[in-house]
Amino acid sequence: MRMWFGERKYAWGLLGILWIIGCIGALSRFVMAYYQATIAEDFEVGRSFISVAWSSNLLIAAISAPIGGYLVDKYGAKLILITSVIIGAIGSLLVYLFPNPVTFFLAFGLLSGLIGLGATTSFTLVVHWFKRRRGMALTILNSASPLGLALVTPLFIQAEGLTWNVAFLLSSLLSFGLVVPLTTAFMRNGPADKTDSVSDDVTLTVEKKERNRWQNLKHQLSMAISTPVMPIIIMALFACGFHMGTVEMNMVAIHQHAHVSSSQIALAVSLLGLMEVAGSFVFGYMLDKIPRALALAMLYGIRTIGFGFLFLHLDATPVLFSVLFGAAYNTTVPGSLLLAQETTKGSATQTGFLLLFHQGGGVIAALLAGILFDALGNYQLHIALDAFFAVIVSLGFIWLHFYLRKRGSLPN
Repeated sequence: MRMWFGERKYAWGLLGILWIIGCIGALSRFVMAYYQATIAEDFEVGRSFISVAWSSNLLIAAISAPIGGYLVDKYGAKLILITSVIIGAIGSLLVYLFPNPVTFFLAFGLLSGLIGLGATTSFTLVVHWFKRRRGMALTILNSASPLGLALVTPLFIQAEGLTWNVAFLLSSLLSFGLVVPLTTAFMRNGPADKTDSVSDDVTLTVEKKERNRWQNLKHQLSMAISTPVMPIIIMALFACGFHMGTVEMNMVAIHQHAHVSSSQIALAVSLLGLMEVAGSFVFGYMLDKIPRALALAMLYGIRTIGFGFLFLHLDATPVLFSVLFGAAYNTTVPGSLLLAQETTKGSATQTGFLLLFHQGGGVIAALLAGILFDALGNYQLHIALDAFFAVIVSLGFIWLHFYLRKRGSLPN
């Protein structure tokens, strides 16, 4: 078996396919981050409508994540990933073909939210195939979306004819024409897909496998509630989702409210994507070299400083915030999921359950920002909440590191 950097050759090829999927996903992320005002004007609706559609998308994705995790455990990651990609492609195509508020809400706000069924697939596949470089592999994977964002931003802003609805069309065409064929032809579930059974006996009946799967899940839940690991990780993922809802839905609006020029905002969006890529590699390496809890504490500490600059609205804030938050953005979710998986031996179902809290944080942040802005006329309280959550989580991970070290159960 050929090995690259201590891992199977196929593992790196699989990572490449998953990376392409994430990069294509940056198109819809860019649309919602940059074109809110344009979409609202084209549809002759308020921005609150766009916020509700985006929040609905996140909510359905959050609900779908644990369901998808269970389906991954039962049917394998490949089938669920292909299904979620096709659903997303159909949603994007409907938005392009029928550009009106009703279709936008139904196709993007509701249907595309079912992409959450595949939320656990990439994590599950990487954990299956990578043994020594999991942290690096996951952060490389998470660099796909921000790199796509960094590339798409100047392209759509400078080129004529490339609009938000074209982005939805491209997303659909690339999914149908590239992602689905690649995934179908080359992806395999895992080198040892027996995680849904506590026995190596391939003659187990379906009933026994189902019973063993639920026994495993009950065992994982009992382990999770017997230690403080899971509550801290849940809090961290909620905070990360809250930060995501603030940045991806409202960063542009926050800068606009602070009278930042359009050229600076475009620079900030592109720089955010580039720093997410750089941060993925730097902190992905750190996740494999130092205790994960300490690395995560550092990441949330950097986020705290970034939100401090965003709160102050300095002239340099757009650049400083994008550099700091971008560097600390992508590694927190894979780092938290790895820490949970390695300390509680969790399954894809557990991963989906954890992602529910992440997506829930995003939903609350997206809605709360608009409510607070309408009530107070600014985003200051919302930004302060972002900083507060980051501080609490950073301190929580520091405490968790010493707790795990005392018990002699540090995963690395």
